[in-house]
Amino acid sequence: MTTFEDMFEFEFRVATGGEVSYQFRNLDGSPMSRVLLNESGVMQRMVWDRSVMSWSNFWSGPRDQCDNYGRCGAFGVCNVVDATVCGCIRGFTPRSPAEWYMRNTSGGCGRRTPLQCTGSGGGGGEDGFYLLRGVNLPEMHGCAVDATATLEECRWRCLSNCSCTAYAGADIRGGGSGCIQWFGDLMDTGFVDGGQELYVRLAKSELGL
Repeated sequence: MTTFEDMFEFEFRVATGGEVSYQFRNLDGSPMSRVLLNESGVMQRMVWDRSVMSWSNFWSGPRDQCDNYGRCGAFGVCNVVDATVCGCIRGFTPRSPAEWYMRNTSGGCGRRTPLQCTGSGGGGGEDGFYLLRGVNLPEMHGCAVDATATLEECRWRCLSNCSCTAYAGADIRGGGSGCIQWFGDLMDTGFVDGGQELYVRLAKSELGL
């Protein structure tokens, strides 16, 4: 998206605690544009080319294996430059090693050590967080978003809720702000250039603490 920032203005909005919206508008003098999503899940950004009087495809996705939904399954992490493409987040192992050996990774990963959460007073029992850097954040289904919370408040909230499996800042601009919490499986996490930081909940024994 940043490659087009001289043509378009992008904005993500948190409308409610459970909804995030995206919008764009053409900057003055830039060509007309539209975004298409077809029934196969292919998204395209089309820009009107006045010289030939037709739409030009500026960008389309999926662009690689990591753009395909569920490629590495729950708690898997995708890396398009890795020969095996999929791996498990620290503290997790393939649910079916035999299927992973055959490169069928959609079954995802399972915890090596169960969480020890007590949910008492935000202590989180014997749980902690592993910092996964440089990733696109997991899909947002079932997340809670609070644009006003600090990252430390976000950590405390996640530890206080035994269903919380990860958290991250909602807005990385200006040093970071806001809070996103995930409940349940983490899907579609992958390494990307300029990616964000994701704090994944693990038993403290997995963190070497």
